[in-house]
Amino acid sequence: MRDTGAHTAGVRQDVDVQALLEAARAAICSQPPRRREALAAVSALAPFAEAVSATEAVDLLERASAFGQVNVLDAVWDAFDGDFAYTGWALALALRCANEDAARDLLSRGVDLLGDFRKPRKLRALMPHEGTFTRFDLTRESPTLFLNNMDHTVSTEVFEPFGGVEQLAGKPYARKTSVADACACVFRLAQDGLFDATAFDDLFRAAVVRAWHALRHPTSRDPQTAEACFGLGRRMLALHRERGMGDANVELVLGNLVVPRADRSVIGFVCKNAPDVFLGRMMALDWLRADVDLLRAMVPLLSPGTPAQNAELLRIMAAAGHMPELQTVAAWPHALDPASADAAIQAASAAGHAEAAAWLLARKQGIPAHAATGEKDVRPAAAPHIDSSTVTPKQRAVAPATPAVPTTPAEPAAEPTVATQVAPDAAGDHYAEREDLAHRIVDLARGLIIAENPFLASSFALLDLVPVHMDAAFATDGRAVSFDVDQALAAFTATREAPTHDLMHVLVHCLMLHPFVGAAVDRAAWDLASDIVAEALAAEVAGPRDNDRGRRIEAVLDLIESTLGARVTTERLYHALRRGAFQNARADWQRLFLVDDHASWYPTHSPQSPAQSGAAEKDEDNASEGASQGSAPTGPQTGGSSDRAPQPAASDYRDGMSDGTDGTDAGSRSARKAEEAWRREAKSIRVNLQTLSRKRGSKLGRFVGELEVSTHEQVDYRDFLRQFAVQSEEMRLSDDEFDYVFYTYGLSLYGNMPLIEPLEYRDEKRIRDFVIVIDTSSSVTQDVVQQFVNTTFDVLTSESSFFQKVNVHIIQADQRVQSDTKITSLAELDRWRRNIKLFGFGGTDFRPAFTYVNDLLAAGEFDDLSGLIYFTDGWGIYPDRMPPYKTTFVFYDEDHRPELVPAWAMQITLHPGEFESMSVY
Repeated sequence: MRDTGAHTAGVRQDVDVQALLEAARAAICSQPPRRREALAAVSALAPFAEAVSATEAVDLLERASAFGQVNVLDAVWDAFDGDFAYTGWALALALRCANEDAARDLLSRGVDLLGDFRKPRKLRALMPHEGTFTRFDLTRESPTLFLNNMDHTVSTEVFEPFGGVEQLAGKPYARKTSVADACACVFRLAQDGLFDATAFDDLFRAAVVRAWHALRHPTSRDPQTAEACFGLGRRMLALHRERGMGDANVELVLGNLVVPRADRSVIGFVCKNAPDVFLGRMMALDWLRADVDLLRAMVPLLSPGTPAQNAELLRIMAAAGHMPELQTVAAWPHALDPASADAAIQAASAAGHAEAAAWLLARKQGIPAHAATGEKDVRPAAAPHIDSSTVTPKQRAVAPATPAVPTTPAEPAAEPTVATQVAPDAAGDHYAEREDLAHRIVDLARGLIIAENPFLASSFALLDLVPVHMDAAFATDGRAVSFDVDQALAAFTATREAPTHDLMHVLVHCLMLHPFVGAAVDRAAWDLASDIVAEALAAEVAGPRDNDRGRRIEAVLDLIESTLGARVTTERLYHALRRGAFQNARADWQRLFLVDDHASWYPTHSPQSPAQSGAAEKDEDNASEGASQGSAPTGPQTGGSSDRAPQPAASDYRDGMSDGTDGTDAGSRSARKAEEAWRREAKSIRVNLQTLSRKRGSKLGRFVGELEVSTHEQVDYRDFLRQFAVQSEEMRLSDDEFDYVFYTYGLSLYGNMPLIEPLEYRDEKRIRDFVIVIDTSSSVTQDVVQQFVNTTFDVLTSESSFFQKVNVHIIQADQRVQSDTKITSLAELDRWRRNIKLFGFGGTDFRPAFTYVNDLLAAGEFDDLSGLIYFTDGWGIYPDRMPPYKTTFVFYDEDHRPELVPAWAMQITLHPGEFESMSVY
């Protein structure tokens, strides 16, 4: 067989192989079929098979698969000894033409629908590109198979009509096809188990996607084709569930059908045949939860899901006031428990749907009390740190085998008293031995973690292991890890495993600077946010917990990530909790994620003077709002982004377990020293994982990202904007300056009466020429832009920020400049920001905006351009050259790649709802 597509003379000069090929093609594709003529033509060609190119041979096989009877197909196969470069399309064409006998024949010969190109044994020359054979369809070896439902695979060809481009050689060919017949053929073969799992899944995908396309455009809807493909999908789903055919890709394909603007018939197919998939997507996709009309239309097709899914759908229907759908969901088993009923009532009341709220309240009366979740979690308070050399054991019950997840609220630990102490000489040796064993268990956990993650060795060197007797299993203040002796021994006895995960959880707290917060923080929210993030990162570094608790934790983390819609950081989760998110689940989550006690993180209140007490009361009143805009922290700045817990002054820090709990200056200095040590350690580990240990770091993306966020510094937004000010004279009375001539003249004239006239001009630094660029790509929302503009306006319109006459250009841009609004006064700026209209919503390219501003600058639009602020989500193309003015990229979330930002630009992060502070890279 020749292996190029070029036409050559036959083996014998008196034989025209090309004529034989043309005759074989015509006979095979004849309609009605001429079987004898086709067999004769193939037989005449067979002796000269070596003179036929690989492309021509595959073309002949594909024609026979589409048109010929089985004996014609066999004749072609035998003529070339089955030595074909590619056979997948031949099977696809047999299925397209519902040529079932030919398809079975090919499958019996081992033909793989998703098979890849191969080199024939009789290779004589260079082969054409493999895409010539596969038509660039995805095959089994394609790395993106099942990544996108809409990707074209060989299976897609089964449900497509002939397009006149199927031929690899010779004239085009086509025959009439029926999608319904092709679907019936595919099902019969699948029912007989003739497709492997991957081919089964891809045929299912191709069928439902064909239905999706058939309903996509209102002007060209094809309901018959859609119903035929949906019918095949339903029958293949039945085979998948009843006989285990196919693989997990079936659920993935169904989930990927739920996309914005999809035809409701497609969404309905998913709801009716896989309601669990649809409800799972509802929990994960913000746009789907916001599309109340779509959810309302799908309720009759759905069946009950998990309690969390049912509760969320119930809440949405209640908030929208759709009574029939609300009643349908409420009738589902276990859908209306006390927690879900309360959430739905609250949502209905907030939306003003009194009927729905009243109906739910009436239904709630019949809910049995035992359906409630029950107890509320109370975090146990840790005993104060006691040096291990002076510890006297306390008489207390042995901790349960799983101390990290208490089943009942623990009472606050009491200070050791004479009544609760055991005489050292009575059992001192016994308890010393127990402490030594517990210390060795925790030290073993430390060694196991370091063995798998050597980059953490220096981190553990910053923490002493201190055995104590307390109610919590672990506790840390950033300088030592205290662990309860009894619980460490009990847990090891029960599991025979060192507490690696719990110890890693505690270490993550320190690396993420969780203990270094002040009195203004919302303790309950900060405790829970810190524990959730610490547990997620500990699972990434040390592996997930291999028990039911680990699976529950993983499910909660998935829920949180899908709800917040971005990478979950401690700060983002903290502020979400403060805004009331996950209110119904908090008590359960506190118990689920509880590992260590956090009491030593927070300052204790020492006796104060009346003035100090008043200040403390004022701070307490403002605790829920954090630091006020423009007030620079007076104490040490903790690492972390702007949505970190509010930063207290230095005097607010407690000294912690290592040095006492009186909140003294010495304790504050010790806390600051520990904080700075952990900040340096976090930066060191991050650099290590991005350079020397980048192979390990590539597997710890979440951990590295959180390290980057935790080590950011915070500055005041006003201070940041002042760097754009320029020096100039402003018409304004200057109380600090006066003319000495008038002063001395008055003294000489009146004796004791100086004449003072303040200067009318004052030399100040203010902002006059300024550019604000707003990214209006599809990933930036109106609400976020409004918050940014409002905050920037409040700062820039302060008494000493702007000149009275200004030249501010507010530019909106996505892939190109969409609008430019020129502001010449503060009043115009105020009017504009009250009625913002965004334009664009395309892709993101930062370069056109810079080019536009450079053109304005060259045209003399600006006298002294102070700088440019570009507000964006960070996902775009940055300019290569540094512009002749200060430039800052302002990101509204931590979910971007700071390493892509040019070195000449400053980059900061402002978090929605927390724009008064920012993270500086």
